[in-house]
Amino acid sequence: MMRTTFVCGLAALVAGMSAWAEDFPLTFRTIPAKDVMSFPGGSGTYGQLELAKPAQLRKEPKAISRHPLYGVCRQTATGPVFLFRLDESKGDGKGYDQLIVDLNQNGDLSDDSVAQRATDRRTGSFVQMLFGPIEAPADKVVAGGRPVYFAQVYLFNQQLLAESRSDQRIMAGQLMLKAGWYLDTTVTLDGLKQRVGLFDGDGNLHLGDVARAQSYTNRGENSWYFMGGDNFLIGTDSSGGAADETFQREACAFGPLLYLGAKAYQVELAPDCKSLRVEPWPEVLAEVALRPHGDQVRSVTLAWEQPGGRWQLIQPVVTDGKVMVPPGNYRLYACSLVGKGAARDQVMVSGMQRVPQTPVNIAAGKANNFDCGAPLDIKVSADKVSGSALLMLGQETASARDESESVLRISANVAGVGGEIYSAFQKGDGFRFQPPKPSFTIVQAGKTIADGNLEFG
Repeated sequence: MMRTTFVCGLAALVAGMSAWAEDFPLTFRTIPAKDVMSFPGGSGTYGQLELAKPAQLRKEPKAISRHPLYGVCRQTATGPVFLFRLDESKGDGKGYDQLIVDLNQNGDLSDDSVAQRATDRRTGSFVQMLFGPIEAPADKVVAGGRPVYFAQVYLFNQQLLAESRSDQRIMAGQLMLKAGWYLDTTVTLDGLKQRVGLFDGDGNLHLGDVARAQSYTNRGENSWYFMGGDNFLIGTDSSGGAADETFQREACAFGPLLYLGAKAYQVELAPDCKSLRVEPWPEVLAEVALRPHGDQVRSVTLAWEQPGGRWQLIQPVVTDGKVMVPPGNYRLYACSLVGKGAARDQVMVSGMQRVPQTPVNIAAGKANNFDCGAPLDIKVSADKVSGSALLMLGQETASARDESESVLRISANVAGVGGEIYSAFQKGDGFRFQPPKPSFTIVQAGKTIADGNLEFG
């Protein structure tokens, strides 16, 4: 039997004895290149493209481009570091088409394979490229398979590079490293047949990572988000077909609690990542009503307070505007709503609560309520940004090319009753389409002076 050095974590501590527990074998699967970036379950790890070499880089093969681009992918200050370099194999200015990622994390790019550019697409001053597959080191076998990764590269400010303005502190682009593999099994219990997958959501060559809450302050406002972490994938088809369709874009945070159907289960990942143990949740659950319009809530993600001030993300199944959760303190983290109407006319909106609210205590045997969703409130704000600032951010526009000019930036936030901000909108059958972009009109003294669309909202 091959010994794996791929490190895996436990999904849960054993909280008590249950009536039964069953182990389900996990199978290694890869994702086609065309499906990787839209695959549910996390967006991997990021790094900025820069001209400066990372301090951790000890050795590299000779670059052909006069402007090779470097960066570091890492999720946290203490997490794994993946150095990378983007090069032009056909000569300077001929286009970046080779990528080396230090997946063995030894600071030496000369012993890593060179990934070729699989696709590229130009949109205005932006270039989007996909590199891969990039194989993990040979000693990182998991569940009988060798993990592979893909890198999505967004390149901008190319004109500044071509003009050799390398002395400027600019961001040349961004690289996103994402897993092109997952594990899955078919869980059969309580008369239910359900496909369950595990995905390396934070792209760090490790399974079993739980997302950790991070707090920060911006302009006097406290905010939080959950860093990294892996994900469960939930589906109903056990045919082993196209994963993106099989899992129906359903993903939830990796942790000790998993909902299958409307029931809660305790789960534990084997240390060798070859099986998943599933058993009934051992505690009594509390019923929570989502208000004021729980019938519109399609899904909700809650942060559940754990000992030591830690928070665990869970995604209980919404049934008739209600969810069942273990007793404890909770905060709203994410919510998606679906309006009523014919399938082709329905709109789904998804949002997040970035400002940590006072926790709501949920107890079994009492009436519990949680506020989220409609009615929605649209809040509009506007500010001026200098052309030089937009260039530094890689947002080069016709208005921003003169660094002395300012650009009016308009923002519109759609807020729910729980304070969550909705920023993703889909419509139509299967919610595969985006509705028209919101439009705006600026009126001064009764005269229209500008109008347009909110391009990214």
